[in-house]
Amino acid sequence: MFKILGICLIITNLAIYESKWSSYNRTKGSFFQKKLSISPDSFTVIKVADGDTITVRNNSNWELVRIRFFCIDAPEKSQPKWGKESSDKLRELLPLNSKVKLAIDKTDLYGRTVAEVFNYKRENVNKKMTELGLVVHYRFQKGCDDYRLVEKTAKSANRGVWNDKKFELPWNYRKKMGIGARGNHTSYHKKQKFKTKNTAF
Repeated sequence: MFKILGICLIITNLAIYESKWSSYNRTKGSFFQKKLSISPDSFTVIKVADGDTITVRNNSNWELVRIRFFCIDAPEKSQPKWGKESSDKLRELLPLNSKVKLAIDKTDLYGRTVAEVFNYKRENVNKKMTELGLVVHYRFQKGCDDYRLVEKTAKSANRGVWNDKKFELPWNYRKKMGIGARGNHTSYHKKQKFKTKNTAF
C-alpha cells in the first residue's frame, strides 16, 4: 500500500515539474509574445501621423493620447514610396473619428503610449499592417515574437516593402538620416527599461 502511494507521489511530482518546465520554456525560451490587457475605455481616432503613430481621444475623460504602435516600426514619412503608402493604409484602417480599443504596454521615450490598436472591425491593426508588409516587426522590442512570425509570412508572399529590393529598414534609414533617438537603437535601449506591464484601467 505504502509503495503504491509512494509511486503515485513520484508521478505527481514529475507531472508538476514537467508543467512548470513547459511554462518556463514558453515564456523564457525561443518564443515569447507579451500578452497585453485591453482597456475597458473607448477611444476616438483624432489624427494619423504616420504608419505607426496616431492620436486618440479617451471618450471617458476627453484626454488626448498619442499612441505608438506596439511591436512594429513603419517606414519614415520621408522614405521613398513606403512612408506614404504605410501612412495612407493606416488612415484607411483607422478613419478619423472612428472608435478604437487599446491594449496598452507602457510609455516610451517620447511620452507616447505604446499599445496594440483594435479598430471598429475588431482587427488588430498592428498585426494587419505587418501582414500587409507595410510595417516591419520591431526586433529590438521584447515580447514581439508573434509579429516576427507574421512578418515571415509577409516576406514569403513578397507583400509591400518585401517586394522592394531597395527598401531600407526604418532604423537603418533613421540612423543614416540622423532622425531621432531611435535612429540609434543601441543607445535608445540603454535608456529604455522594458518592463512587462499589463496596464489596468
